[in-house]
Amino acid sequence: MAFPALAPAALSSHRPQLSDALFRQFAALIYRLSGIRFETAKSYFLASRINTRVHALGLGGFQAYLAYLGTPQGKAEHALLINEITINETFFFRHQPQLQAFQNDILISLVAARRAQNQPTFRILSAGASSGDELYTIALMLKNLGLAAGATRFELIGVDISQSAVQKANAAVYRNYNVRNVPPALLRQYFTASGGTQASPGARAWALKPEIRKMCRFQQGNLMDAACTAALGTFDIIFCRNLLIYFDEASKQQVTANLAAMLANDGFVLFGHSENIANQRHILHADPAHAAAIAYVKTTPGTSLASA
Repeated sequence: MAFPALAPAALSSHRPQLSDALFRQFAALIYRLSGIRFETAKSYFLASRINTRVHALGLGGFQAYLAYLGTPQGKAEHALLINEITINETFFFRHQPQLQAFQNDILISLVAARRAQNQPTFRILSAGASSGDELYTIALMLKNLGLAAGATRFELIGVDISQSAVQKANAAVYRNYNVRNVPPALLRQYFTASGGTQASPGARAWALKPEIRKMCRFQQGNLMDAACTAALGTFDIIFCRNLLIYFDEASKQQVTANLAAMLANDGFVLFGHSENIANQRHILHADPAHAAAIAYVKTTPGTSLASA
C-alpha cells in the first residue's frame, strides 16, 4: 500500500487537540505496543507529543499519522512514537534514603551470601532504565564500597522500551540537573566536565568516565514481553522504580509476573514510592524486614493473599 504524499501540517501556536475518537485510537495503539495506558486527562499531553511526530514526517495531521502507522512502512515509526510519549525523568542518586537502605540492608549482605555460595557473578537489572542514571548510580555505589574490585563479578543491565533513552544511556553525558545529587568526591573522580561558564553554569555537561560506563550494558526491550524478559536471564536484584505507575492493572500483572520470573528465589525487587502492586501480591509481596528499601520478594505458590 503506497502512502500518499501530503502537505506538511502548518505550524500553529495553538495547543494541538485530539478528537475523542482519535484519542481512543491512539491510546489503544500505544497500549497494544507498550502496555502504557493513557487516560483522557492526558489527551493534551498525548496530542502535543504526537504532533511532534506529525511535523517530523511532514504529514497533514493526526488522522494522516494514524493511517501511516497502519501501513507496512509505518511500522518503523512505532518505536519513534513510543520514544516520544515515554517520560524519562530521572537523575543520579534519586530517592537517597531508599538507596541507603538498599546498600546497608540488602546489597552488602546478599553479595556476601553469594560469595559463600561460590556464585561468581552478581546480576542487577534496571527495568525502565531511561537515560541510565539509575544503573550508573548503582555502579558508582559498587565502586565507592570497593565491591567492584572484589572477587564477585557484577553484571549491570539496563532495559528500556525507548531506543532514544538507550542511546542517551550509552552516551552517558548528563546535565547539571542529573548529577546534582552525586557526592562531590564521586563527581570529581568519575565524571569529566565540559562546557558551561561561570555566567551560564547550566550549560555544563558531565561525561561519565569509561571505567563506570563499561560496568553497565543497556538494551531496548519491552517488559510486557515475556520472551524478551526471559532472554535476559536471572537477577539477584531488580530495580523497577517509578515505572508501574504508567500501567493499568492488566499490564501491571504481566510486568510483575515477568519480573518475578527473572528474579532469583532469594532476590529482591525494589519498587518506587508511588507504586502500588497490592493486586499482584500473589506474585511479589513486600518484605517487612526491608521496608525502608521498598523491597519485594517472590510469593511462595499457595500463599494466601491475606498473609502475603
